[in-house]
Amino acid sequence: AQGAAQAVVAAPCPEAAEQESAALAHMIGAGAQMQQLKATLRKVAPSMAPVLIWGESGSGKELVARALHQCSHRADGPFVAVNCGAIPEALLEAEFFGARKGAYTGSVADREGLFQSASGGTLFLDEIGDLPLSMQAKLLRVIQERQVRPLGAAEEIAVDVRIVSATHKKLADMVQSGQFRQDLYYRLNVIDVNVPPLRERREDIPALAQALLGKITTESRAAMPVMTPAFLARLQALPLPGNVRELENTLHRCWALSDGQTLDADLLAGWDDAIAAAPVAEVAPALSESAMPAAAAPAVAASGVAVPDMALLAVAQQAHEIALPCDLQAFLDAHEKALLQRALQHTQFNRTAAAALLGLNLRQIRYRMERLGIVAEGGDAA
Repeated sequence: AQGAAQAVVAAPCPEAAEQESAALAHMIGAGAQMQQLKATLRKVAPSMAPVLIWGESGSGKELVARALHQCSHRADGPFVAVNCGAIPEALLEAEFFGARKGAYTGSVADREGLFQSASGGTLFLDEIGDLPLSMQAKLLRVIQERQVRPLGAAEEIAVDVRIVSATHKKLADMVQSGQFRQDLYYRLNVIDVNVPPLRERREDIPALAQALLGKITTESRAAMPVMTPAFLARLQALPLPGNVRELENTLHRCWALSDGQTLDADLLAGWDDAIAAAPVAEVAPALSESAMPAAAAPAVAASGVAVPDMALLAVAQQAHEIALPCDLQAFLDAHEKALLQRALQHTQFNRTAAAALLGLNLRQIRYRMERLGIVAEGGDAA
């Protein structure tokens, strides 16, 4: 009888199994690597152990984090995602832990922090490697004590949150260089989950393309075109260093340039050749009369602009030197403005589409346009 009772307890709940399957279904891919990733998520989901998700930019780390949350017993609780690199350092503590009225200038009411918002659920810390050292120490204490103290509060508040973090950086190397706390690294990296890049699972590209194209056309309220076998074969052969995000970007452009009924291989003609040797003038014509040299790549990266992967590969292949600018900020601003204007012209000044081309969100491109004095032509297009 006791064994029978144990068997009943151990039997999976049908509703939970169905919920788990639905959550993992969003992670498209039937290849061996994706199956292994899904199996790992099933194993670690019931635990409260912190999970560190590592993967290249655009590989789908947040999607994995959401699937992990949906597979856990916390699925009915909130899933709160935050990009650690998008919050100004001065506001980090208030954003994470909350603040009481009058705690700082402009604080006119009590403010709930991210930890309180995620109570009973999962807090997803994306790009955890961008968190400043001062905030890393405070985060470590909260993880250890499971309590937060809002700014201006006299007492701490207990929080019930599972921490899932993600990064495209090698945190172990950052620990060695002193950029990331070793004790926090071991707290976050209890369970390590690696999201494979798209180039390692090319067999999943046709299914991914079908799902992404369906999303694109649904959002545009248009009929979904047919992708020919030749188109899919060419798509699978592309380098796609930007992973799933670049795949979606490529499909969006191909659909926009198509007749709306069929996507054929000619839409990708010269695409891989362009990646290998595209002049940077095609991306930022103001950089030089020919192409931007390799020495300029760090400067453009430091500007905060997510340069398209085509341009970065072309930049890396240039072998010439340029003179060091006497005003670095003006140099960076000029090239950032050129890149933004190029993206805006390419999308007929649709800021949402231009932001997607550059790996930004709408708020980020609005901020950059305002800072650099770029005025949208033909009205205030979204």
